[in-house]
Order: sequence, then structure tokens, then C-alpha cells
Amino acid sequence: MLGNAFGIPGITVDTHVGRISRRLGLTRNDDPVKVEFDLMELIPRKDWTHFSHATILHGRQICDARKPKCDLCDLAKHCDYFVDASASA
Repeated sequence: MLGNAFGIPGITVDTHVGRISRRLGLTRNDDPVKVEFDLMELIPRKDWTHFSHATILHGRQICDARKPKCDLCDLAKHCDYFVDASASA
């Protein structure tokens, strides 16, 4: 809300952001607050709000929790989940 309404950058860690951040190896934490702090160290402050929106959208459209569409994903080569799934196939 702060990012959209007032231009104050922020990282929103919902289930999508948490899951994708773990799959991409950006964090190992499950706690949303710890994930937020991990991401704040990696993502430039000016990009926090956009990162959250883009990651949530990616989680809804491509990186579903149960059936991710790895074949359509531009991030698959960076994704621990995809690498692990490919290795066991």
C-alpha cells in the first residue's frame, strides 16, 4: 500500500514472494519478516515495490505452488526447484 499510494518502497512477503524467493535461492527462511530482511539486502530499495508486484504476479501465473510451469519460466535456469526437478527426471 505504501509503495503504490505514497511512493514509499517496501517488500511485501506473501506466500508467492516467500515461495519464489526460496526456490530462487534468495533466502532459506520461512518466516516472512526474515525473508523480507533477506530480500532488502539483495534488491535495490528503489525496486522493492516493483519486485513484490512482479514476484506475486509470477507466482500466480507461472510459479504455482503445486504445478509450476517451469517450461514457460524465464527464471528456470536460476531456480533451485527446477534444477532439482530436472535432476530427478
